[in-house]
Amino acid sequence: MTTLTYQIDEAEFMHAARAFWSYRGIGDLGNWLLTAFALIAGTGLLIWGFGVGWIWIGAGAVFPAITLLRNFLWRRAYRKMIKYSAPITASFTSDEVQTKSAEGQSQLPWTTFTKYAETPDYFFLLLPRRGLSIIPKRACKDDWEIETLRDTITANLPRAKMRWT
Repeated sequence: MTTLTYQIDEAEFMHAARAFWSYRGIGDLGNWLLTAFALIAGTGLLIWGFGVGWIWIGAGAVFPAITLLRNFLWRRAYRKMIKYSAPITASFTSDEVQTKSAEGQSQLPWTTFTKYAETPDYFFLLLPRRGLSIIPKRACKDDWEIETLRDTITANLPRAKMRWT
């Protein structure tokens, strides 16, 4: 059994969210690069006399809107979550994940989760309907504990596919 105690503040939550977005699709950096590409392409097309350049410029406005809106919504969601207002203790066994937080206690069998994702700083346990649990690797005492946790997670869940970035 691996037991971790950690707390996640808003800055770390957003860092984890950006890592998850990059893992699952296009993160903030990808959106800003697409913005730059669309604006450059649109401007070039307009300079060469192609009216379709306006469509590219319009598309260039969509990507920053997505990025800013997504960041706003996730920050707002963090502020509404009671579980992050106090330290979280999570225990991982071969049968279940037990958590104790400001929201209370829970014992979830591994079948509750659908998949997991791993980035350099976090493990993410994915729940149905876009839910997820963030486990920061910094909560582990050493590399051996990270490996033990990884072994427990991989024995119980399939890895989510990494997309794009």
